[in-house]
Amino acid sequence: MFTIDSTIDISAPLAHVHTAITTQDGFHAWFAQDADFDGKLATFRFSRPSETRSVTLKVDSCDESGIVMTCIAHENNPDWVGTTLAIELSETPTGTRVHLVHSGYPAMNEVYERCNDAWAYFLRSLASYMMTGTGEPYPKAA
Repeated sequence: MFTIDSTIDISAPLAHVHTAITTQDGFHAWFAQDADFDGKLATFRFSRPSETRSVTLKVDSCDESGIVMTCIAHENNPDWVGTTLAIELSETPTGTRVHLVHSGYPAMNEVYERCNDAWAYFLRSLASYMMTGTGEPYPKAA
């Protein structure tokens, strides 16, 4: 199995970053504008002109140190099903360290490479949202 492992330091209080990664409004601001999150399940929809894909993640744990979710369904991308996404938070002298680990990819293939690039992009979006109030989430379906 293969893992994406990425860390970013953000000049924002841990409590603010925690809210961004554990609430529907937070996910809308930095990850996907078309998202439903109730604390137990998260469903994110990604639309392109030719298709809309959705991914559903079950929340395994959510506490002050972050969130862990397991993918239970994904349209058009079976490589995600069964993977685990952990976003861990820790305080630093200047803000918050965000450590993202997405594990369980069955192969280091095109899907893995696209996701590796995408997670780097979305972590930068989270940092932008925390520092400027504006992230760059995937847009809502038209």
